[in-house]
Amino acid sequence: MLKLKNKKCLVYGMGESGRSAIKFLSSLGAKVFFYDDDIKYVGQVGYVRYIENEKFDICVVSPGVKFKDNPYIEILKKNGAKIMSEIDLGYLFCKGTIIAVTGTNGKTTTCMLLAKILKEAGYDVCLCGNIGIPFTSVCLNTKRNSIVVCEVSSFQLASSSYFKCDVGAILNIRPDHLDVHGTFLDYIECKKKLIQFIKKKLVLNLDDDISKRLINTKNCLYFSKKTLKKGVFIEKNEIYYNKKKVCDLKNFNLKGEKNIENLLASVACLSDFNIPIEIYNRAIENFQPFSHRVEIVGEYNGILYVDDSKATNVASTINALTAFKDKNIILLLGGQGKDAPYDEIFDYHLKEVICFGEDRD
Repeated sequence: MLKLKNKKCLVYGMGESGRSAIKFLSSLGAKVFFYDDDIKYVGQVGYVRYIENEKFDICVVSPGVKFKDNPYIEILKKNGAKIMSEIDLGYLFCKGTIIAVTGTNGKTTTCMLLAKILKEAGYDVCLCGNIGIPFTSVCLNTKRNSIVVCEVSSFQLASSSYFKCDVGAILNIRPDHLDVHGTFLDYIECKKKLIQFIKKKLVLNLDDDISKRLINTKNCLYFSKKTLKKGVFIEKNEIYYNKKKVCDLKNFNLKGEKNIENLLASVACLSDFNIPIEIYNRAIENFQPFSHRVEIVGEYNGILYVDDSKATNVASTINALTAFKDKNIILLLGGQGKDAPYDEIFDYHLKEVICFGEDRD
């Protein structure tokens, strides 16, 4: 376990993860300082204005900080600081089994499904990571029999060096965050980084063109919506692991093929847990994800209104469109495109597109 008492630590980035890391480090006796690119923090107690003039034992990098080609990170390394992510720090003090989930889309829903099924089966479960609950806010509460379900983003993986997980899943890889990562290839490399952190089993989506090609080893378990000889798959509206029936899809009420993939990924991650069919069916029957994910708002004058405002990339928007591909769709599209191409959106029957936000033009 990492010794923190009297260590000089810098937290780089004052988002939710950064603030949690400060509390965590302080509680264990570290001497904590912080830096953020936002000048509003200048003058606050603990703020370090000139990083190049200081030496630190540890630097914890928040996921909102651009990691690649960041001159401050290079200076900190040169001055002898151990560079780690917030999930690195949480992992080093975690006592439980860790299931990590990454991918362009479906991470949060898959993590929530995993937590729901495990809780229904009677396990002590901690849900954390990119889902909005920093790892450092829960790690000290874990026990040896705890199961930690950790949502992991490309930003968190980019700055991680010490993180490990027992089971790791890569759900899918589509263009996203190219404004930060630079190229799609760089983004793929960040997602692939999870593989080197896995201790026992890698879960991959055989229906995803990129993730299925990442690796093929004896420790790799595939899932697919098509029938497989080995792995997790669907046959006659039922989910199987190899030849063993796991649960009935008729009990699953989330719309869209992507949500079915999320459930398949969850079953694959839990394949060694020997969870009974009735537990799975009970867990998924009334499962509700966070709001704004293909959420039915209501129907008025024959028009169905769907809130998918959590879709933060083109691939996620396409997943929602596939759930209503037989409908005439009016799409409200706005926000930040993050340099991803929009072309594929227009393969669907869109009656009208209303554009707004930063990238409306």
